Amino acid sequence: MNKTSVLLLSLMSMSGLSAMQPITLPCTMACDDANTNGMSHLNLFVNGLYWQAREEGLDYMIKNNDGATFINCGSVQRADFNWNGGFRVGAGYCNPCCPMGFNAYYTRFTTSGCDTVKATAPSALFPVWSNPSTNVITEQEAQARVCLALNMFDAQLSTVFHPNDCVAIMPILGLRYARINQRFTINANGGQSFGPVAFVLDDAIAMKNNFWGVGPKVGINSTWGSWCGLSIFGAMDLALLYGRFDITQKETIAFTDDVPATTFLDIKCNRFYLTRANLGLILGVQWERNVCGCYDFGLSAGWEQHYFFGQNQLMRFSDDINPGSNTAVQGDLSIQGLTVAVSLGF
Repeated sequence: MNKTSVLLLSLMSMSGLSAMQPITLPCTMACDDANTNGMSHLNLFVNGLYWQAREEGLDYMIKNNDGATFINCGSVQRADFNWNGGFRVGAGYCNPCCPMGFNAYYTRFTTSGCDTVKATAPSALFPVWSNPSTNVITEQEAQARVCLALNMFDAQLSTVFHPNDCVAIMPILGLRYARINQRFTINANGGQSFGPVAFVLDDAIAMKNNFWGVGPKVGINSTWGSWCGLSIFGAMDLALLYGRFDITQKETIAFTDDVPATTFLDIKCNRFYLTRANLGLILGVQWERNVCGCYDFGLSAGWEQHYFFGQNQLMRFSDDINPGSNTAVQGDLSIQGLTVAVSLGF
């Protein structure tokens, strides 16, 4: 096999790795034929994802176990995301006339979670997100729910370098589009407000934190060793996504004998443009085998992580005298978990 064939094989075997999944396997016979006939090589891959999201700024209540005057024995209640499944599908090809690879793939992941807390005397719940102008000081029962939907599309070019026979390094250059839609809702009741004193029948807070962005991506992938078709792989990439946030926040409270409920906060339009950094990492093992001398089949499994800096842009209001006084949460979002892949190259 000539040098061009070796480069082509490496490109195809690593093209899935640049999709944050490592398996996109070559066909030795097809590569040799392509060197003669100028054919391109196609690979298809499907990933199964089992991930969990974590995000700063999803605390919603502080439970104090000793009185309702101040916090002297408190614990923070948060709404955490559950583990959920997702998928990734894509395709790639490389041409022996110019040993470079091209990949395009789509990633979809959705998740949700909820948390419930109650307090009975002498315990009390202190709300975190209630607008100070509501004068609500404590609650007796609360529930929070979070939802997240991630959609990403990547397109990229790559080539391969071989420092030695056991290691392959592939730099990548591409473009990433990401859309992240989030919902955060809180419902509380049984509390009371001061001045004048009133009991809370229902304190409903609904918040939306949506973002879309597009921008350049750079990264590096690698495979290490090959033992009976088994190898270790690792990859990382960094994307700078320029896009728009769309934030809405609303709070309505129904007090005793208060019909209809009073709206204390209703931000219907908070749109702005920012650049957000996204870091991706994966580490795992892969196995590949040639089938019938023409097709290559591969399996892989790895731990994958995505980190979105400053993704939580919800605002916390802190002054009952100046209703507009607020602080953005600026919480980071991480999504991580198991990624398994199946690939066919021909």
